[in-house]
Formats: sequence, structure tokens, C-alpha cells
Amino acid sequence: MSDLSPSLTDKIQHETYGLFPLPVTKYTNPDHDKHKEDILKWMSQQDLKEKHGREAICHNITQVGDNNECLTALPWIAETLINAVNQHNTNAHLFNTNFAIQDSYLEIADVQAIYAPHEHSNCLFSLTYFVNFNPDQHCPIKWRRNVASNFYPVMQFDSTGFTPYNMTEATFNIKEGDIIIHPSNITHGFDANPTGNRITLTAQIVPVA
Repeated sequence: MSDLSPSLTDKIQHETYGLFPLPVTKYTNPDHDKHKEDILKWMSQQDLKEKHGREAICHNITQVGDNNECLTALPWIAETLINAVNQHNTNAHLFNTNFAIQDSYLEIADVQAIYAPHEHSNCLFSLTYFVNFNPDQHCPIKWRRNVASNFYPVMQFDSTGFTPYNMTEATFNIKEGDIIIHPSNITHGFDANPTGNRITLTAQIVPVA
């Protein structure tokens, strides 16, 4: 077998790089069945709140209990969420810090529920734990490229195909028991939810000494 000739006509002459990719981690909770049972039992004893302070960005979303109440009552689930955040940090950022949950809330999405595209401030990561979720019946999270920047190209054209560089919206397969962690400043939300009883636990993550 002879060496390849440097004069081959298909020699690579150009490369395209994706700079500054943003990490999103999917962590599957190994104790999900037990944790789901604990959460559902806790839910059965709580008030349902249609007024929760996020009505401007969502529709047909009910909060269960008060903010942080679920994780205060079930601290072993909070520990699992922080373990997932630590794994995200190990996979991506390697920040030299510990993490804590700043805010959290448990929500039920009913039929045709939506969450408008939004971001979170004053935190490092956002996290969603899919407590009751059927990918054939419920909407996943969708992330959107920030097109509101003054410097985003104003000239846009039809494309012959999708690439990581021209997509304005993206998602991936999510199943019940998954914990999704992403930078809090990525625009995200979900479309009209086809069926009810989509239960998620959302948390905002901050660094701590």
C-alpha cells in the first residue's frame, strides 16, 4: 500500500468551524421511579395555583404549592438535581465552584399549554426535570437562536437544507426522568401541549462558595 499523494484532487482545502458552542446536558435520573412516586404523593397534599407570577409568558400552566416548597419537603430530589448540575459542569464548563438551587417550582401543563420563548436572569443554569412526560403526547423544550440582536443578519433567504449554523430552533429527544440543564440565557419554551398532565420541576442554579 503506497502513501497517499499530496496532489490528490480531493485534498481538503477548506474547513468550517463552529465557535463557542453552548452546552445542553441531558441527565437521566437513575432513581426516577421512586422520585416520581414521592413527588406525586407530595402533590396530592398541595394547593394548585393558577396565579404564580409567570402568567405573562405561559398559558394553561398550574403551579403546585409555593416556590421551593417541593424541594424543601423532598431534599433527596434536590440532591439529585445538584448531582446532574455537577455532571453538566464537568462535561462542559469546568467552573471552579459549587452550585445551589436559587428558585424552583413544580408545574402541570394542561391541554394546549404553552410557554413563550423566554430566558432567566440572575442565575447561571436553568434546569427542567421531566416528572411525568410522554414524548408522544407532550411537548419537549425547544431552544431558539437569539435573533433579536441588533447585529443579527437582516437579510434572510430560503435554505436548501438545515445545518447547525442556519437553524433558528432546535430540540432533541427527551423522555420521562430526564433532567435537562442549559445556560439560563438561552431562549427556550414549548409549543401548544397536545395533552394534559405534563409535570415538570424547574430550577434556577447559582454558584456558591
